[in-house]
Amino acid sequence: MKAKLSSSPPIIKSSPFADNLLARRERSKPHLRSTGKGRKRISEIEARRVPVVIRGSVSGLPMATPRGTTKTHRRLDIPLAVPGAEIRLPSLPQFRGGWRLLSALLSLALLALLYLIWTAPLFVVNNVSIQGLQRISAREVSIELDVEDQPIFLIDPQSLREKIITQFPEFRNVEVYLHFPNKVTIQVDERNPLFVWKQGDRKLLVDAEGFAFPVRGEGGNLPKLMIEAQDFPLANNPEVQAEFREPLLPVDLVSGILSISALIPDGAVLFYDNGRGLGWRDPRGWLVYVGEPKDLGLKMKIYELMLKKIKKEEKKPVLISIEYVHAPYYRLEQ
Repeated sequence: MKAKLSSSPPIIKSSPFADNLLARRERSKPHLRSTGKGRKRISEIEARRVPVVIRGSVSGLPMATPRGTTKTHRRLDIPLAVPGAEIRLPSLPQFRGGWRLLSALLSLALLALLYLIWTAPLFVVNNVSIQGLQRISAREVSIELDVEDQPIFLIDPQSLREKIITQFPEFRNVEVYLHFPNKVTIQVDERNPLFVWKQGDRKLLVDAEGFAFPVRGEGGNLPKLMIEAQDFPLANNPEVQAEFREPLLPVDLVSGILSISALIPDGAVLFYDNGRGLGWRDPRGWLVYVGEPKDLGLKMKIYELMLKKIKKEEKKPVLISIEYVHAPYYRLEQ
């Protein structure tokens, strides 16, 4: 006959170790009075129970849950002169450092170091060397720059270069070098003035490229060649030309002035008229208009022939025009 299967659940036998553990746990339970507060305490303890698996059997053994972190204290005992006697001081909390504290200390140290470097006299500029000067003194440049007694970290070489070129248009090129801890070197390429452009009471120096720049200081070493002008060519503005770093005079006009200055007699005064061009005042008492500095060699030959004719006729001119080689003329004294 076939055996009948029982529908009752299987019996799980607990081990002696688990029984002893449960018995000890029951004995160690706090006996609270049957009050509302006691029942609440018991329910809190029961809620913290965690199931523990022991050798295949499952039992609801209460386990202590981790509470809030407590600060560890360090006990300090100081021995006395009497053998075996000591005094115990109140416990002090034990200090434990972490990465956050270390990073905070490093940040404070870096800030302190930056402050010391920023304010240290070692990094304050006290030496500005300007090389390449010819007509301008180093003091004039230093006053305009005002970089001394400043931390070298505040000086931007490119900004300083732009400032120098703006303040001193007579510098063709400027280079600024910083030398730690406190030295600044400025290398300049100064323009060489060829003549003075005089317009009323205003005087400007002009170089071979047509750039104009003001007269510095007392102007004791000005070029001997001077051009008296009523206005600027094509109504050029010196301030605008200096701002955009463009020449004030055309290069052909500059070369024409230099060429005519070598051909005119001693004592003649060159002038420029925006309507009639270049000319000069002859020391013998007449004006000469050359116009544009083109075909200058041919114009001077025509001028010499006209002078011979005037001298032969024993006449005294007040004006001679060689502006146009095909139509020269002169005007006699009335």
